[in-house]
Amino acid sequence: MALLDIRNLSIDITTAQGKVRVIDKASLTIVDGTIHGLVGESGSGKSIIAKAILGLHNPSWTVTADRMFLGTTDLSKLSSPDRRKIMGKEIAMIFQHPRSYLDPSRKILSQIKEVLPHSSVRSRFINIVKPKKEQSVMRRINELLHKVGIQNGRSVLDSYPYELSEGVCQKVMIAMAVANSPRLIIADEPTNAMEAVTQAQIFRLLYKLNQLHNTAILLLSNNFGSISDLSDYITLVYCGQTVESGSYKQVMESPMHPYTETMIKTILNFDESIDHKSQLYTLPGNIPSANQLPIGCRLGPRCPRAQRNCVKNPDVVNYKGHIIRCHFPTLDENKHANTSQRK
Repeated sequence: MALLDIRNLSIDITTAQGKVRVIDKASLTIVDGTIHGLVGESGSGKSIIAKAILGLHNPSWTVTADRMFLGTTDLSKLSSPDRRKIMGKEIAMIFQHPRSYLDPSRKILSQIKEVLPHSSVRSRFINIVKPKKEQSVMRRINELLHKVGIQNGRSVLDSYPYELSEGVCQKVMIAMAVANSPRLIIADEPTNAMEAVTQAQIFRLLYKLNQLHNTAILLLSNNFGSISDLSDYITLVYCGQTVESGSYKQVMESPMHPYTETMIKTILNFDESIDHKSQLYTLPGNIPSANQLPIGCRLGPRCPRAQRNCVKNPDVVNYKGHIIRCHFPTLDENKHANTSQRK
């Protein structure tokens, strides 16, 4: 069952030079209880899509979509008060720079307490005298910290964000995100600029939340190798367009888009011998800015398989759930024969 269903999401941002389309007919479907990886280079539009889902855009954005549902709730028609009601309870966000989103002037304890009133745990405190109520709140907070792997909870709660490491701040943010047991967590590059050990801890924590609590997770990253093994489904984004989407097996074993093939080739395989000082595989060129997009296929100038037809915008094609946007996809003739249908 689809928990989040987005069809043809487009986002235009008003600038001094006029309107710029940063997201162009992007589609995304997240199955309930799964981990979905949203992968693309920096500047491809992953964070913008996440902010549109959460309604965190400012008045200069024009957001349109054929369909934008969270369960049975139409996100595109929610007012600001109604959207705030589902934040935390139905959907939560983990930002990539936790210190930037934690209040530097307040201790961690007061910030975690702030998210608890929306939790069902508070409903049990209505008729409890104040000292016992405070004990119950602290018990709940300690449970959250223990759940995310913070051992020295007392010292963390009595600290300001700038006194804690980036990894601990990220765990605090995850604790705040799961306080109300949301159905969907959006993690926007949660391990950005962290050391390898801390990255592994954060990914292990997110995987545990998914397995133990059946929480759906939308995992945004520009590092294909770090999240591919975690993800049940993978969607690749390039220049504001979703170029390929499918299950882990479909994308990793039968990639059809040249951008996906390139991303897979960039994953280092330490089981294979690598020559000393050998050059790592990269895609030539750079991702273009939103106001200087190429005509037709946006990957065209960098694509190793580009041909004359690529000056036209490619259609989206569905091969038994394996969705591709390319004029010349890599097809396994035996596997995909006579299965395509255009949307």
